[in-house]
Amino acid sequence: MESEIQQTPSYTFIALKWGLINALVSFLFTVVYKYSGSLDQFQESYAWVSSILSLVISVTFLVLAIREFREANKDELKYSTGLGLSTLLGAISGLVSGGFNYIYLSFIDDSSTTKQLNMMIEKYEEQGMSQSQIDQAVKMTKLFIGPGVQFVAIVFMSVVLYFIYGLIVSGIMKKEKSIFE
Repeated sequence: MESEIQQTPSYTFIALKWGLINALVSFLFTVVYKYSGSLDQFQESYAWVSSILSLVISVTFLVLAIREFREANKDELKYSTGLGLSTLLGAISGLVSGGFNYIYLSFIDDSSTTKQLNMMIEKYEEQGMSQSQIDQAVKMTKLFIGPGVQFVAIVFMSVVLYFIYGLIVSGIMKKEKSIFE
């Protein structure tokens, strides 16, 4: 007699799969956003639209990952498991997105940070800041817009945001075994 053992995929595999897909889609969205000219003509309304689209992309892939895990586990999902899956997905997505961003800024388009600095200087000049204030602001900004610092910031923020998303999505999608079964 052979017993059939069904293996359910671990949430590490599911987080890896959806984290890679999410990172790729997010990076492509960022590249399209940069090359559409939206960054060159920065406006508050574009920033809001971009933020909302990024949120929708992130939550969509998170829901898909949690749904796949729940379906693979006999339609059961503990809150803590959903939260762990969310956080791991965020870490993987952040590492891959941060890596893409690092490669992009270091090797493909190293002029984008210079463009950002020039836009910032123009805004400060329009606001009437003195040259010494502008120089000090540029000096501080250069510390934070380098590819390495951006990599760390992307990974950290991705983990934090996906943890927060996971708190909400896992709470909505949890489905635990009844105590009466």
